[in-house]
Amino acid sequence: MNATRHDSVGLCWNSNPADLVNGSVKPSFDLLRPWITNVHINELADDRYPWRELFALLRRSKYERYTLCEVGESKDPERFLRWDRARWQELFRA
Repeated sequence: MNATRHDSVGLCWNSNPADLVNGSVKPSFDLLRPWITNVHINELADDRYPWRELFALLRRSKYERYTLCEVGESKDPERFLRWDRARWQELFRA
């Protein structure tokens, strides 16, 4: 990213297991934060990923952009999206 030196270039935090260092996203987040321009959230219902920590880091860094929501198959997509929105709001407020 240092090589690009362009304001229009950024990174998408992809919320992958590879982000974790000893169960924490903080080391990876701290390394990439200056260039994170959006965040991809693949499954807020999966508690194996440290969502609470990620959202705390986003709040502390004053992240004010959007997050992408990946939705798999659902028998009731509207209900799922309502749940996902409520979870997102709870995590961002915490």
